[in-house]
Amino acid sequence: MQATKDNEFKDFNTFSVFENLLPNNQNVLLKSAMIYGPNASGKSNILKGLFFMQNAIRLSAAPSLGVISRNETFAFAKDWGNKESFYEVDFIEKNTFYRYNFTIKNGLIIEENLFRRNERLSFLYKRGKDNIEIAGIDQKTLNLIKIPSSSLFVSTAENFQLPVEVQKGISDTFHWFNQLMIVFQETVNMFRIYEEKDKKYLTQAMEILRMADIGIKDFSVVQEQILSMEDIISAKPRNIPLGLQEAQIEQGPQGVGKIDLKTIFGVYDSKGDQVDTKEIYLLRDSGFNSDGTKRLLFYLGWILAALDEGRVIFIDEIDSKLHLPLADYIIKSFNSIVKNSKNAQLIGTAHNLMLMDGDVRRDQIYFTSKDKMGVSELNSLSDFKNVRKTDLFSKKYLLGFYSKLPNMNEDF
Repeated sequence: MQATKDNEFKDFNTFSVFENLLPNNQNVLLKSAMIYGPNASGKSNILKGLFFMQNAIRLSAAPSLGVISRNETFAFAKDWGNKESFYEVDFIEKNTFYRYNFTIKNGLIIEENLFRRNERLSFLYKRGKDNIEIAGIDQKTLNLIKIPSSSLFVSTAENFQLPVEVQKGISDTFHWFNQLMIVFQETVNMFRIYEEKDKKYLTQAMEILRMADIGIKDFSVVQEQILSMEDIISAKPRNIPLGLQEAQIEQGPQGVGKIDLKTIFGVYDSKGDQVDTKEIYLLRDSGFNSDGTKRLLFYLGWILAALDEGRVIFIDEIDSKLHLPLADYIIKSFNSIVKNSKNAQLIGTAHNLMLMDGDVRRDQIYFTSKDKMGVSELNSLSDFKNVRKTDLFSKKYLLGFYSKLPNMNEDF
């Protein structure tokens, strides 16, 4: 997400114009952006599209996995099954601007391009259905390069000797997508991050839990093996406990196991003094912790890691089941110069319109809308004319100024 050039917050005394931005040579980039829109307007599809790109880059070197063939075309238009699907991302890696895109048709790559900007945008490679052009390589050598139509060149380039600048661009592209954090489902694999870096993120998470007054005194990651590799190979599986949620199960090199978080709560006497503690498992003891607490603990480690490592993180429905001040705190952490010293970026989808009335720029607010065919469109608040920084954005949004909303008042 790139910032507009207007200094819209220059007369605000809460956040300076630079607080929500991270400068990067010629580009002024946003530290965070939120996408709002009605249900089924296409917000989550943005994340799903990026997730598909990430998997395609990571895995398409192995055609047998069929990653490219799993591309889905638009479902609500007749005869669109044979249409092309175009994916493109502009990004900055190691202070260099890149533009990467590819096109899929009928489950095959028909175009793929990587550009780099120095003084101007120039190609590192351009690939068509049956040919490829690589900067610094003659045609005779190019004729020797064969790439499966079900694989991306960026995924298979390590098999070829390429000019240094081309190889660097491909390496930067692969690294950027590999470091991209996309969160739209809860799996126990997310708990493992609390054990990294000497449990640094667990300690930081506890500080936030205390501020949020959730009541958890401490927590830890616990694991239990269900099936060993010997059980699996010999086809003699043990019984998996009834009621075990699919999200709790993880398969690893040692077999199949379950992962949970053990949370510690205080036990108090009639005077309000803590006299003991009680262990509550986040997933196993499903009736104790709220859905909001569960969601927070699933996501918080990833959020803290993104801030710590300066990574880009996308979170679907970042405000779902969370109290407004808590969701607002997460967003402000990314906008903060102090808490976000590594220049991480947060892009999220949200429903709580009060989040757009905080200390945010107009170009940090995006809207999705769809036409009668179900085709989604994404627009920034900064694209609209006559929007004043003193406007109550949530009110004007509900009045339909920025995006067409479903009419839910016909029966009243």
